[in-house]
Amino acid sequence: MHPLPEKFLNYAFRQRRDFLRRFLEGSISESEFLVAFTRHTPAIISCGRAGPNGSIKGIGFVQKMEFIEDTVKKAEEFLESVTGLPRGKAMRLALKFLLDEVYVEEKIDFTKLSSLELAKGHSWANLNENPRASILFYTPPSISFEVRAKVEVHERGAYWKYVNAIHDVFHAAGNEKRRDWSKTPAYIFLLEEIYDNSVEAMGRRIWSVSSDEEG
Repeated sequence: MHPLPEKFLNYAFRQRRDFLRRFLEGSISESEFLVAFTRHTPAIISCGRAGPNGSIKGIGFVQKMEFIEDTVKKAEEFLESVTGLPRGKAMRLALKFLLDEVYVEEKIDFTKLSSLELAKGHSWANLNENPRASILFYTPPSISFEVRAKVEVHERGAYWKYVNAIHDVFHAAGNEKRRDWSKTPAYIFLLEEIYDNSVEAMGRRIWSVSSDEEG
């Protein structure tokens, strides 16, 4: 397995981590944060019995399997500890948790991206029939990457727990009522190819699972 191109790693992981840190420190404006947040919400393109479909979903790398159980345990303990806190205070604590426990480069499996299925609509129908997807990232004004991947659907097990737990650390910290994870399967995207769709590259393939094509 060849390592991912530095250009994509910087965009999809390191800059995302740094924006979280800057937001927590108060050195980034809310508008800058929202633009940076596009790294988290690409369009997932699928095709199957529901027809061609594009859906905006939250997405992120998963940790290596040997770290997942411990991280899930810490995430669940964290969610308990912030239950009932005002959303603003809970969010700041959540960002610190993510930086300390999740965005640790040495723990990340950069061969896999993940997302949750919250709607069980067109994407759900398509990916259960045809488990392939194209993940299209776009950050204004001109940065874009396309990631092509095989897709695994997890309705139980380590990855399912991990993706649900990390989702709730960011999106549900402070809530009095816990979400029912049994209703939200997890997708694991096994990376196969990456294309640089930015203006200067115009769709050039920069990585594949079988060869290192970064130029």
